[in-house]
Amino acid sequence: MNRCLRWGFTLVFVLSIGGFDVSLASGVGDDEAVAEKRLGRRPGTVGRELFTNSLGMTFVYIAPGTFTMGSPLHEPYRDSDEKQHRVTLSRGYYLQVTEVTQGQWKAVMDANPSHFRKCGDDCPVEHVSWEAIQDFIGKLNQREGGNNYRLPTEAEWEYAARAGGETAFANGGITEKKCGHDPNLAAMGWYCGNAAKATHPTGLKKPNAWGLYDMHGNVYEWCHDWYGDYPTGSVIDPTGPSDGSSRVRRGGSWLNNASNSRSANRDRFLPVRRYRNLGFRLLRTP
Repeated sequence: MNRCLRWGFTLVFVLSIGGFDVSLASGVGDDEAVAEKRLGRRPGTVGRELFTNSLGMTFVYIAPGTFTMGSPLHEPYRDSDEKQHRVTLSRGYYLQVTEVTQGQWKAVMDANPSHFRKCGDDCPVEHVSWEAIQDFIGKLNQREGGNNYRLPTEAEWEYAARAGGETAFANGGITEKKCGHDPNLAAMGWYCGNAAKATHPTGLKKPNAWGLYDMHGNVYEWCHDWYGDYPTGSVIDPTGPSDGSSRVRRGGSWLNNASNSRSANRDRFLPVRRYRNLGFRLLRTP
């Protein structure tokens, strides 16, 4: 008993659901880094509910909640389309811990459209259009048996990127607009100031407080929504405009300025187009 009190102990709960593992691990009394190593978990995921599918894609559970979407007027380098408003997400969801990788795309599509193929299977797939992703999702849903996978909405994406925070980045404010050194962003993401003009394997930078990697930088991430003006008041479970010409992309990339990687930054792209700095991560419904 004294040994347990001194060194701590670990509780692991595993539920088998439809042939997949849903686990919740807790390093009780452990230093977090020790618990991570003991459990074989990614940093930031100890104590969080995870889901891993047959392809090895790992998702972390994001609980329902209310947050302020958009940026305050005093946030440096903000854009005019980031009007703050309160958003409630009434249903929890699982969000992929990393961006979809080249290896995961190839396992479903038997091809690799990426510009940076030499980066390897652990690097984010890019050069994929919004429409091509719908084909990927359809095949993945068929393979996994269900209709659980989709792109996150813009609100689901920003809620997860902020991970309970209200600053420009999940770990603090922004000090650099373009490609100079920004210490907060450099710790969490790849942008034009540190990426050496290329993508990098997912999960090398620090995760946010909810265990999500590369929400700032590496590649832009497609969202479900058509791009449009934000609502003027509070909303529940928004899904964006009913139609439009461009789909939302979020998070900035290896190619872009530090300001593009802010949690509130919005961008858009034609859904038929693809580019070497544009990928995605998946949402899985419970």
